[in-house]
Amino acid sequence: MDEIYEKILLNGYGLKLYSAQRIRTCLICSTSGGVMALKKQPSDALMVSFEAEGRNKLLENGFESINSFIKSVEGDFCYTYSEQNYTLEPYAELLNPDMENTKTVLDAVKTLSLMHNAAYGLDFDGGRSALGRLPEMFKKRAGELKHIRKDIMRRGDYDIMDIIIKTHYNYFLRRAEEAVSRLEDSGYDRIVGEAREKRTFCHNSFKSGNFMLTRSGGVFIESMPKIAYDIPVWDIAFFLRRMMKRPDFDAEYTVRILDTYAKYSDFSRNDESVVEAILLFPWKFMSLCNEYYNKKRNYCLIPAAERFQRCVEASLNEENILSRLSKRV
Repeated sequence: MDEIYEKILLNGYGLKLYSAQRIRTCLICSTSGGVMALKKQPSDALMVSFEAEGRNKLLENGFESINSFIKSVEGDFCYTYSEQNYTLEPYAELLNPDMENTKTVLDAVKTLSLMHNAAYGLDFDGGRSALGRLPEMFKKRAGELKHIRKDIMRRGDYDIMDIIIKTHYNYFLRRAEEAVSRLEDSGYDRIVGEAREKRTFCHNSFKSGNFMLTRSGGVFIESMPKIAYDIPVWDIAFFLRRMMKRPDFDAEYTVRILDTYAKYSDFSRNDESVVEAILLFPWKFMSLCNEYYNKKRNYCLIPAAERFQRCVEASLNEENILSRLSKRV
């Protein structure tokens, strides 16, 4: 196996491999050019290049907590060997963040905010974009839920999953439609217009594993595999959605996260309204419905029903948090 990596480093990057050690995220390579991290990339060459240009733009704009990819001998941001793309970057010793630690969470939010301050001015043809698509996405998912319920009513022979949908249909449809309304009232179109003009981009998957901790405790962006042109607040909403899955997460913690984010970036009341609309939309419930009804029903019925029930319970906690959020000045 080391012979493969020797070929990749020599033919792809002009470096001689002295020794290698495999860890979860990469292959640590001692080379003639120093200690490097060689990583397999699941993305195609275009998306690897998009991530590489995004990293470089962040560094150019003053954000330091990320590495740039080293170009191959052919001037590309990845080297392809046996139809597998590889990237190379300086190795940074990183640790998994403890997301049960409040300080770590708030430090991650601060780093995200600082990253967004530098996430502008990126010109890349063919890069993924989600700018302006939220209203259309909300309405499409709500329409799918209506279709699912209509199909259930037409069939008439209900299983336990159908009963769950019938029981909670009005609640989740109301949340979806209210999310659309809030988004329309939030100034979303103006925010999108400003983002498009500034060529802003977001991480699009800011979670533990894609960010790590340095030995000194700093937060470091380890990877940006889903980088996209979008409004930056999508990232903080994505982060909060994941945090809200925790049973001990509450409105006070949400406010601390939003206040920390706002402390280091230009975060307006309109931006916060967009975040609230994103959090209000029942993403998980819609996703479970799509998996069960629109894909092959290869589920064990009872475990699937239990997933839906947990989703319902979590959604009630989300709405309680959002209700308290909307009352703050």
